[in-house]
Amino acid sequence: MRTPFVSLVFSGPRFRDGSFPLEALPELVAYRELILAAARALFQVGNPARQRLPKGFEASFKLVLERVEAGSAVPIISREFQEGGFPFDAQAVDYFSAAKEEVERFVRHGPEGSSLPDEFRRGVLARFGTFGMYLSEQDSLTIAQPGLREGAIYNRAVRKKLLLAAQATYEDEVHLVGEVRAADKDTEGFFLRVAGGARVQVKALPLFFPVALKSLQESALVRVRGTGVFDADGTLLRVTSATDVSSAEEGDEVTTKGGCGIPVLQQIEALGALQPGWYDSESPAYETENLGWLEKLLEGLLDGFNLPVPYVYPTPEGRVRIEWPGAHQEIVVTFDLMASSADAMVVHLDSDEFSELAVSFKKPGAESRLGSFIARHVSAE
Repeated sequence: MRTPFVSLVFSGPRFRDGSFPLEALPELVAYRELILAAARALFQVGNPARQRLPKGFEASFKLVLERVEAGSAVPIISREFQEGGFPFDAQAVDYFSAAKEEVERFVRHGPEGSSLPDEFRRGVLARFGTFGMYLSEQDSLTIAQPGLREGAIYNRAVRKKLLLAAQATYEDEVHLVGEVRAADKDTEGFFLRVAGGARVQVKALPLFFPVALKSLQESALVRVRGTGVFDADGTLLRVTSATDVSSAEEGDEVTTKGGCGIPVLQQIEALGALQPGWYDSESPAYETENLGWLEKLLEGLLDGFNLPVPYVYPTPEGRVRIEWPGAHQEIVVTFDLMASSADAMVVHLDSDEFSELAVSFKKPGAESRLGSFIARHVSAE
């Protein structure tokens, strides 16, 4: 037996002609998982003496997509009941219908509208991580009673609010274009410099590593799709799972401007984690003492000359490359840690001109000369 359960009305440019794009189908699965999470919480609250859910609790809840309503983007979702009723004693309370109402309260009123205690509320809020991940900024989803078109409106902004109520960060789908600036075979990850100059750590499957290495060697742009972690301000912190890494298409561009959002100390610590052979068989590991010297030097330069935080990259031969990217010029300083020296270069992107400076930190005044050189060009950006 089937009965109508919910109307999910998808709105936005992708749904205007009544079609339902395949990439939106996971939202239906995520909705069922969200209802299950709320139902589990409601059962536990209503039955505090029970430590486990009844056998067959989750299996008894079945949703089916009967069809997509003709001329619209409204999936017809019904609930399917087993013959003979529930495999457990739940006739007194329909936890799944109650869970549907609970989810609608979350969407309408936020976490404060929920009837669940705090210790159960967080588990339900976390399930909004997968529900709405495939909605674009222009899309919305209305959770309505069967046969209706008006109800609780769910979009990316609502999703973000709910997730941040449970934790300090949230996950979302990412589409990035950038240039690989460092790669590590051991961790199967790489660092991508994207639009705005941000340096993003990417975790990827081994099959994508050759594409990352090609970008690193040839300074070629790549496109990365996957799941990223964002903070409360919407800043991308890292890509936790790249589902696709491929060569960028013609017309994809990256502009770099501004300082890095990752503290110098954290970037240098990442260099210290690299093992011998991280790039090729000749690539050495970095010595802790040398990295400590570089950390103190950079902190002194940044504080003394009021410089923005640079991007710190390893090089295959064991040097450290520091960059201040800009819209019109790029400042690059390469440190030879063993020789205690640095070569600085400013490349003017609007012309063929460049400026250079070589310093040895074994000679007095080297830090001041280097800091003045960088500050002069950073201020000219």
